[in-house]
Amino acid sequence: MESVLTVRLDAQMKERGSRVMRQAGLTPSQAVRQLFDYASRNDALPFPAAPKPGKEEVARRIAAFDRCHTKRPLTLTDDELREERMRERYGLDA
Repeated sequence: MESVLTVRLDAQMKERGSRVMRQAGLTPSQAVRQLFDYASRNDALPFPAAPKPGKEEVARRIAAFDRCHTKRPLTLTDDELREERMRERYGLDA
């Protein structure tokens, strides 16, 4: 069974990238298939991964998430929070 992948790109980026792929003898679809094939076989990407954020950046992201997605400051442990959300969503004791 085949699946379709849709990607939104800036028009100039698409043209420049397509030109490079054509020079390598590939269509964009073939290049994407090769990327997915590589990732599947090697459980990795063929280029360096983005660096992991530092502790300060992680704290900033968590604070931003909490401001957007919680009604009160988080003072619960991860396990307590998970149990509370399970009860709220499903009426279950975790």
